[in-house]
Amino acid sequence: MHLCASYASRELPQRVEELARNVYSYIMNSPKRLSEYTEFQVFTETQPHRILHPSCTRWLSLEEVVKRIMEQWPSLTLYFTSAALEDGMAVASSVLQELHNPITNMFFAFLTFILPAVNKVNVEFQATSFRVHKLWSSINSSVKAILSYFMKRESLKNKDLSKINPKDPSNYLKLEDIYRGARFESIALDCSSSISKKDLHEFQVKTLNFYVTLSNQMFQRFFSSGTFDKLQLMEALDPENVREGKPKSVIPLALKFPNIIKKQYYEELNKEWRGLTLFEIPSLRESMEPEQFWFNVSKEKCGDGQRFPKLSKLMNNLLSLPHSSAAAERIFSMVSIIKTKHRSRKTPNSYIKWSTP
Repeated sequence: MHLCASYASRELPQRVEELARNVYSYIMNSPKRLSEYTEFQVFTETQPHRILHPSCTRWLSLEEVVKRIMEQWPSLTLYFTSAALEDGMAVASSVLQELHNPITNMFFAFLTFILPAVNKVNVEFQATSFRVHKLWSSINSSVKAILSYFMKRESLKNKDLSKINPKDPSNYLKLEDIYRGARFESIALDCSSSISKKDLHEFQVKTLNFYVTLSNQMFQRFFSSGTFDKLQLMEALDPENVREGKPKSVIPLALKFPNIIKKQYYEELNKEWRGLTLFEIPSLRESMEPEQFWFNVSKEKCGDGQRFPKLSKLMNNLLSLPHSSAAAERIFSMVSIIKTKHRSRKTPNSYIKWSTP
């Protein structure tokens, strides 16, 4: 999602990100200016929060930066008005000019609206708990919501996402009908007299291009291969779907993982699945996470053996699949903190012991 957002951000004016960086560097790199800015926060009754630094490597972190600047906009405007007069620095004057520009304010309002929607998808991949069985529905609903902001309802209704073309202009809403968030609407209405038609049109086109590029990048990563179809099959791991008897067969899922269950056992596998979905088992009635549910399934007995041997083997193997590389990246981050020049001779077992909660 970081790459999707990064490509989409190229459709927006560079001055939007430059404003966030200039505000941070001007105030936060000087204790004297920071102290002065605190007084302006008190005077304008703005929350006494620090200005955040935009990350160079994680574009999605810009969400909190944008929110903070929007929150501090009144105090920033007043502060840089004073700074431009007293300091006479070109940076202060440039920042003040952008803060007074309603189009810049509208771009920040738009980002305040759209970035949480993008980060919502990213959070699914960053989760520490098992989420493979929820990814298909989560991604599907999030992508459809983003498409609904700039595409006609009839082009989305009752359609498989893989069959939608986000680059087809015939599917787009009129520029003025595209949804860009409530905050943008309020700014556009308040400042309608001071915004030229040319500037407004340019803003509308750039935000549409942002939507189109973002959607196209998401489609390339999620829907261009068979990976997304596999994710839908993984919904069979969800205990709620098992209780509802969905899907009717797990053979399509088993075919995607031929190394776990051989084809000669597919009949037994499907019989076990149908038995699990059709009959109520007391130990499986209560709501529980997939790991606990399938562990309980593997413990169900029929005589001296397992009641669902093939099914529990398939599902418990699938539970070991990671839904992203986030867990591995966290381990590397932990090791980089633990392994210092004073601990460079420790054994791998020591690092494992220190990094385990």
